[in-house]
Amino acid sequence: MVSAGAVSISLHALLLLTVGLLSFESRTPGSAPELRLYIESIDSGDADRERAGAVERPAPPVAIPREEVLASRAGTRSPVIESPSGAVTPAVPPKPDETRDVSIPSAGDSAPDPGPSSGSDQSDSPAVEAAVVTTVGPSEREEPVPAETAKPPQPVVPIGEAQESVLAHWILKAAQSLQEANQTHARLSLEHKGRRYSAFLERRPAADEMGIDRLRVEISTEQNGKRLLTWLELKRLAFSHFTQLVDDWDQEDLLHGDVIVGRFHSNSVVRLRLDRIAPQVLGKLTTAASQVDLENGGPRALRRIFRGGIETNTPRISLPADFRSFVEDHADRSKMRTFERSARVTFYTDGSYGSRELGSTTAEERQTMSAPHYIVAGRGATLAVHGTVRGAVVVYSPERIVIEGNLVYAHDPRSDAGAEDYLGLISSKDVEIAPPEVTGPGDLEIQAAIYAKRRFIVSDDSVPGGPTTCPCGGTLSIHGSLTAGSLSPTEPRYATRYEFDERFERVRPPGFPVTNRYEVDTWDPEWREVEDDRPAEAAEGVRLSSK
Repeated sequence: MVSAGAVSISLHALLLLTVGLLSFESRTPGSAPELRLYIESIDSGDADRERAGAVERPAPPVAIPREEVLASRAGTRSPVIESPSGAVTPAVPPKPDETRDVSIPSAGDSAPDPGPSSGSDQSDSPAVEAAVVTTVGPSEREEPVPAETAKPPQPVVPIGEAQESVLAHWILKAAQSLQEANQTHARLSLEHKGRRYSAFLERRPAADEMGIDRLRVEISTEQNGKRLLTWLELKRLAFSHFTQLVDDWDQEDLLHGDVIVGRFHSNSVVRLRLDRIAPQVLGKLTTAASQVDLENGGPRALRRIFRGGIETNTPRISLPADFRSFVEDHADRSKMRTFERSARVTFYTDGSYGSRELGSTTAEERQTMSAPHYIVAGRGATLAVHGTVRGAVVVYSPERIVIEGNLVYAHDPRSDAGAEDYLGLISSKDVEIAPPEVTGPGDLEIQAAIYAKRRFIVSDDSVPGGPTTCPCGGTLSIHGSLTAGSLSPTEPRYATRYEFDERFERVRPPGFPVTNRYEVDTWDPEWREVEDDRPAEAAEGVRLSSK
């Protein structure tokens, strides 16, 4: 019994010692590579892959047969196995070179690891050792990552036509009041059908004498507890924005053999004649009158003539009374040439012009134009002009300007997109086409913006006609703009074709007069939902669309 008990005790002691040694061995750092015993138990790539947490890089493997076996099989990557909770203590993120070491597939890999991972480097650098653990924890190295998913667009609510009309009328009226009060900012509110709107207006004067005044507007309201914003921009119309604008329509003048391409406005009743020849207005007509008078025709004929439609009972557009402050407001002496007596001015393609007094036989005086340039007549003086303009120039007379021949640009904007030649003819009284013995027979071409406060006159309109459409002796073509207090008849000397210069939508001839009218230039077509504390400046980043 004694020897049997002794043997039993010895066996138990030996067993406990063996277990203790094994337990101690499992807790030593050198045992960490034993975690790699997840050797390819599944060869299929269809197995579920679990994402591993941040794992500390193991110590360099010891050279034991098991490691050699692992290295020999590194050509087929193992699925990543998540460490049991608490099995591994979270470690400091690996250094860049460590991340590279454990993330690069071995040379034997035939394809990238299909399992999920982030921050792995798919370069072609050779692996230093077998890749067995893939890290997905934070790394100091910035690896290429897929582009971020685009943020969802701001919730939008369409602006209905009725609502748009109400808001546009309100803002346009406010813009004119702001201009008349010479203010630059205003905050307004509107109550309409139980809904409240607020608006912030900021007027932005033209940066120079060829610029356009603009008005930036932010309108806000609430719907279902959400704050909604929309933005629009208005521009102040210069008279050069109109292909033709007439204040008081001459009762003896009728549209007949005429073509008007672009915006057309009249402060009075427009009168037309329709026979085998019909006028054409290829743009919208707006008139302060309540009707349009047409001889020998009805509504169907009007629709054929006015392709852009007719809007009646619109506000009048007043013409400035005088330009006595023109020089002081628009030009310094270095840009201006003044003629105290009537003179003839001829423009040349090299950017210069020649001048001499009317009736004089002396040689003309040549001068190079500045940019821009102002040619100004003194009180009671007439300026007669013709030639080819190169540069930006305005001719002003308080009395009369006479056009004695073709007046065109050195670079025609209809064929040259970069053309920067501009001409403005401004008179406090009349602009006149010289008689045929001066201009010569046939057609006459003018490229300019013309403003005749009192009257635009075609001399000797009773000249016998020729074999043209009126029949008329020729065609008077104006590419640009014509504004006049009234118009004299042009037939039978001329049929007319007035065509808008599209550049005048963005700029105007230097110092050209402006109206008291604003119009919507661009408008965000929808309400956009924003945070309540969003500043107004955030509107700068919102796309605007043309209206």
